[in-house]
Amino acid sequence: MNLKQIEAGNVWRHIGMEIVRDSEGRTGVRVINTDKLRQLYGAMHGGIISTAVDSAAAVIVNEAVGDDYAATTVELKVNYLLPVVDSDIYAYAEIVKKGKQLVVTTVKVIDNRANVVAIGVVTFMVKQLN
Repeated sequence: MNLKQIEAGNVWRHIGMEIVRDSEGRTGVRVINTDKLRQLYGAMHGGIISTAVDSAAAVIVNEAVGDDYAATTVELKVNYLLPVVDSDIYAYAEIVKKGKQLVVTTVKVIDNRANVVAIGVVTFMVKQLN
């Protein structure tokens, strides 16, 4: 799938997530921390962080498989390490294993001060489009 199509998705637009590249050329996602994304105690909601993990992995998997394939999340695990209170987040994924049908990724989520705030593992099923 085309990355512009992914970025134009409803959830992406709703939470203000965008594809970014860091100084090393890695592709990831950024979520700007706003009041609407915070939970009761003032920190960014874990579901938003989890969405960033899933989305960063989707970006790198879709880049790897190309426009002729569709990738769907089949498993997602996130460990939350630090609360995100006054910072945006950036999530960057790496492919661990790319098989014929499954792609396994790891994801690191960092804040504006380069603190690792969460890590994740995401597995995708990949199918060729007709």
